[in-house]
Amino acid sequence: MKLLLPNNVMRKMRFHMLRAGRREIGGLIMGEELSEQTFRLVDFSVDSISGTRSSFVRDDKQHERALSNFFEKTGANYRRFNYLGEWHTHPSFSVHPSSQDIHAMQDLVSCSGDVNFAVLFIAKLKWYWRFEACAYLFVREHLPSPVELIHESKAFLNYGIK
Repeated sequence: MKLLLPNNVMRKMRFHMLRAGRREIGGLIMGEELSEQTFRLVDFSVDSISGTRSSFVRDDKQHERALSNFFEKTGANYRRFNYLGEWHTHPSFSVHPSSQDIHAMQDLVSCSGDVNFAVLFIAKLKWYWRFEACAYLFVREHLPSPVELIHESKAFLNYGIK
């Protein structure tokens, strides 16, 4: 699976990360399917209040509202635009998922009849400016697999996006 990261989304995420400092923040990620197994990150929700220095658990009601607004903006075209998964920051740790992160995502895809797959996107700012991220794909009854992250400028070369 490939996930394209547009500059505007990264800038918006960086802004929230700078404001949160050493606290973990996160929410939902929403995207556009460009082709089979290739998605563009279009928007995300953010809960900048709930996190601590070492954990983040999102408030469902706040993020459900963000998802509803996303569907309204995209004309409820669920085949093209939809929920991709979850994101959060690890300002004090590596961008790789903790065992708690892995279990939470496995529970999400195993216990929800509506979610066939989910991406976990983890990011951090190194030295306050360098954006680091990784993503993993979770599918029911499968081990997590890495997602290829492609920055928007490289996406233009690879996919001819205008």
